[in-house]
Amino acid sequence: KQTISEELFEKLCSSQGISCVRIPETSKKTADYRLSFDAITLIAEIKQLDPNDKDRERAKLCGSAESPGSVAPSNRVKALIEEGYPQVKNSSEGNHPTMIVVFNNSGHWNWIDTFTVSKAMFGSFGIILGLQNQSIQVRGQGYLGNRKVTKNTCRALSVVGVMKQGHEGLLSLHCYHNPF
Repeated sequence: KQTISEELFEKLCSSQGISCVRIPETSKKTADYRLSFDAITLIAEIKQLDPNDKDRERAKLCGSAESPGSVAPSNRVKALIEEGYPQVKNSSEGNHPTMIVVFNNSGHWNWIDTFTVSKAMFGSFGIILGLQNQSIQVRGQGYLGNRKVTKNTCRALSVVGVMKQGHEGLLSLHCYHNPF
């Protein structure tokens, strides 16, 4: 049975005139779709962020005085990337670009934006400070670890996409390139 995110992804592709063919399941893990753009084939795995126990608790509070604020579910998005990576790698066989698409089906308090995706892919961003002659010096800045995507890992992953559905049902796909 198709997930909500897979149905929406097919609808998005159809609305843009993109050929989207389901990849048959085999004994090894496979991605969901093969997309065709003229001479380019793209392998796509669609992942859905579903409600967990905390989300269900937040849903009960929604609209009340204790209504929850938004959170960046970076660790959950990172887990979806980790889960989807073997599927796109196997299906691409090193011959095609790949994309893992994430859809938030867990409530509006889980906010998947640029910060969420970059932290899921590359880890937390920070500044390294040092003390020299009783003054603080900036020694460096950048991603500080806990990465999922590096120059040595997830090299077959081309893009992480975040599919969103607007108020009027309009679908969009925001893509984040893997520089490695």
